[in-house]
Amino acid sequence: MRVKAVFFDIGGTLYKEKKFKTPPWAIILANYLKKRGILVSWDEIYQAYVSSKEYLGTLNVEGTELWHLNILLLTFSKLNLSLNPSLIMEAYDVFLNSLVDIMEPYEDVQETLICLKEKGLKIGVISNTGSHYLVYKVLKRDGLLKYIDLLITSQMVSWRKPDRRIFLYACRLLNVKPSECVHVGNDPIADVMGAKSAGLKVVQKLTPYTSRSSLADAAVSDLGELITVIEKL
Repeated sequence: MRVKAVFFDIGGTLYKEKKFKTPPWAIILANYLKKRGILVSWDEIYQAYVSSKEYLGTLNVEGTELWHLNILLLTFSKLNLSLNPSLIMEAYDVFLNSLVDIMEPYEDVQETLICLKEKGLKIGVISNTGSHYLVYKVLKRDGLLKYIDLLITSQMVSWRKPDRRIFLYACRLLNVKPSECVHVGNDPIADVMGAKSAGLKVVQKLTPYTSRSSLADAAVSDLGELITVIEKL
């Protein structure tokens, strides 16, 4: 097999997110603050968070990541809440745990990772996220860390997919050439275009929410198809 390493996206590729009418993290944060004697509605928290994210986005360099903690800090400021470091970090932990709870792996993830490891391939994760620790906690909770040789997130390195640097950096860390790697992801821009620009082969994971990219070397609907596809690349 010419491929030496396989990288995976998280959301929409290895994991799916449960859908809710109201953002559970905002409700959980409101309940947490209420226990601390701070009364603020979940809707106020949600609106302030969205506004904070938009504002920080105007200050941010295009293609770089916004840390969830940064957004949360400004959210508290907009709501005229205490910015005490202990309160902020406790709230941040509550926030992260609520996001972990809404993420669940696709049914064939573990079996796919086991098959790839048995073939002697290195496995990495390259994810756009505002918290590296969030992805780490999710993989640890589901017992998948033991199959992962490398975890790279945009919050860790600051570059967001489709920036080719995040892919090249991942290849460098595993001491493999981009041409020896396959990236598996669902997003036609962040995953497919980004990885192709860095010289990797790409398998697009098709979902009902993403369009198929003509740049992808192959496409799969289920991860169970991945082994056969990679063997042909």
